[in-house]
Amino acid sequence: MATLFDARQLKASEGSHIPVLIKVMAISEGPVLELGTGTNSTPVLHWLCNEQDRKMDSYESHPDWHRLCWNYRADWHGIHKVEDWDKDLVIDKHWGVVFIDHAPGPRRNVEMGRVAQNADYVIVHDTEPKSDWHYHFSNHFDKYKYRWDYTKDYPHTSVFSNF
Repeated sequence: MATLFDARQLKASEGSHIPVLIKVMAISEGPVLELGTGTNSTPVLHWLCNEQDRKMDSYESHPDWHRLCWNYRADWHGIHKVEDWDKDLVIDKHWGVVFIDHAPGPRRNVEMGRVAQNADYVIVHDTEPKSDWHYHFSNHFDKYKYRWDYTKDYPHTSVFSNF
């Protein structure tokens, strides 16, 4: 029986957000907030933050993903376990980059709205129009002045900003 981390289950498209993360990290500065950890985003953001001397905080609600990414904790990279996204998520400060890819999926649009006024760049995974019925990202499009969509691979990734 396959487990959550069985490499045979991975598809190349599962890292479709990596080009966007790299591009935005290259043009931004300031602390990084990762909502939802994983085998793609966490290592990429961790090492980019290390190279750029940036602080990073990762929040995860799934016990297996939290355990897996726990090894990335460092003085400059906090790994936080979430029981309740409303109570456990500390976002009331300025962020250079926020990456949103956490579970449960419908919760993502809530955080998209919460960070609209205190982040330079908000990167949101799974923004293809046919998935909006599940994620409801369109509820918060009007909170952002700028939007750029990466559609070269599926699922799509979008960058939002008021900066």
